[in-house]
Amino acid sequence: MPQVPCHYCGLPFRVRRVEPGRTYYCCSGCALASRLPPGGVEGRYPVVPELIAALAVGFFYFNTVLFWTLALEIAREGRPETAAIFARMSAVVGTLVWATLVVGLARAAAQRWSDVLLMAATGALLVVGLRAPLSPGEVVAADAALGLWVARGWSKQKLSEKPPLPV
Repeated sequence: MPQVPCHYCGLPFRVRRVEPGRTYYCCSGCALASRLPPGGVEGRYPVVPELIAALAVGFFYFNTVLFWTLALEIAREGRPETAAIFARMSAVVGTLVWATLVVGLARAAAQRWSDVLLMAATGALLVVGLRAPLSPGEVVAADAALGLWVARGWSKQKLSEKPPLPV
């Protein structure tokens, strides 16, 4: 199997067949990261739908963690009904974050079995968190694991010794 460099991070990887003119990515993280434009003139970033989606996912993940910690603190105060409301809010927002990350991975230009396995594993963790009694901690963990998996493309480019190919 021939080796080709990743179009985003520059790391070599094997493919079954090289097609001229095709863009190759070593992982879905690099494929997703390549959609975001690099810093422009004077550090200004052009606003693109992918950037808006990434910022929205980060914002909603923050709220998932916030609602979960509020539920824990309110439960310690002895108000289980209010704590359950915040736990449900955390679970609902966390499920939306997970679904958005899964859609992003499914639409990536590079899809691997490892992506499917991680989506299934985090989906199982999400289901465990949504069962009675509700445990938003598992939802937060599933979102964190999948979010780190999606963001690995940025770290690969930073850690690779080879420069990325020009866009």
